Amino acid sequence: MADQVCENCGKTNTAEDTYCFSCGHILPAGLQAISTHSLENDQSLQPQIRWGTAYFGEQSILRIRVHDSGEIIETRFDEECVLGRAAGSVHPDVDLTPFGAVEKGVSRMHVKLTRQNVTVMVQDLGSANGTFLNGEKLLPYQARVLRNEDELILGHLALRISFMRGTPPPDRARRTEAQTP
Repeated sequence: MADQVCENCGKTNTAEDTYCFSCGHILPAGLQAISTHSLENDQSLQPQIRWGTAYFGEQSILRIRVHDSGEIIETRFDEECVLGRAAGSVHPDVDLTPFGAVEKGVSRMHVKLTRQNVTVMVQDLGSANGTFLNGEKLLPYQARVLRNEDELILGHLALRISFMRGTPPPDRARRTEAQTP
């Protein structure tokens, strides 16, 4: 391979050089080395759900572990999901009444989870006893990003939130499933 001449300063450089030794300008060999190239559709490039990730894909399942009891609630939702406690005509998407919600100060419509593309936002709905995300009090109606393995405290009810990769639901309708281990 022939030597390269720098377009910027005119100095001669070796064929392997990526930058001009004289002025630091990128040489043609350097442009080839740093150019963007297409990647194959590789499974290893798919987002991985791990601690702290905000990725919540279309097929993801939200897993809520109730701290005191260790019980698990799994839910899927397309747009929004409200956590709270049932009372009278109020029925949130995820009813925390069986987990001592009344005694622990959970409001009927306590927090709203909202999908934004491939993330989930959490928002306190003006609850009487507040919501804490990883120890930080949320301001009412101010949305914050929810991540895998975050801790949510509604009043005094502690929850661990996990994102799980799931299979596509049989229908696209919104559904909530409560399961205990």
